[in-house]
Amino acid sequence: MAENSRSGGTAQAADGGARTTPASLSARARDAVLQRIVDRRYEQGARLVEREVAEELSMSRVPVREALRALVAEGLLELLPHSGVRVRRLERADVEHLYEVWEPLTIQASRLAARAAADDSEGLAALEATLRQAERAAAEDEGPREVAAHTAFHEGVVAMSGNPLLTRTMEQLSWQLRLVFGMREEPAHMRAQHAEMFRHIAAGDVEAAAASTLLHVRDSRTVALRSLFGND
Repeated sequence: MAENSRSGGTAQAADGGARTTPASLSARARDAVLQRIVDRRYEQGARLVEREVAEELSMSRVPVREALRALVAEGLLELLPHSGVRVRRLERADVEHLYEVWEPLTIQASRLAARAAADDSEGLAALEATLRQAERAAAEDEGPREVAAHTAFHEGVVAMSGNPLLTRTMEQLSWQLRLVFGMREEPAHMRAQHAEMFRHIAAGDVEAAAASTLLHVRDSRTVALRSLFGND
């Protein structure tokens, strides 16, 4: 095993503790900036100044610089003509492309989760917990918490699929989905659709799980486009 982490985690110090690596600091900065974009603390079109972000995160400028570069490469930030970056504004095509990719993947995840349900009581319990979390957040008018719970529900379905390639692929969409979910409305009927998906998955009904997921994704797309761009 290599002595130092190469994946952005921590390396073990001589005394058995963990020391922070430059890569892990950069990853932490990236996640913090992403969360602020999702929470809309950094609005679309907002200019981000490296020094100010570093101060806000209580970090040096080097990991923040690396984090901002990574987010430019991922398409969530864009370079300004002279200097600095800004939060990229979502275009209609961005959302349509995201749903075109997400739809077949999440339907397959539901199918696989339904097949695995009989042997995965822990996964089912975790899914049911996210439904309760979403209901509580909605009742308390806590939009960010509700978005987090709904995202966790979909991630839980993927986890139940037991397919590591599908999991890795969906991870690449995670932040884009959180961003769109955070910007759209969240009608009550979509919470009910999650509950219906759960019932079919828990029952092991593969095709009903797939059909309910298709309905949910299509409705989600319609709501997202209407919320963000004023039409379907």
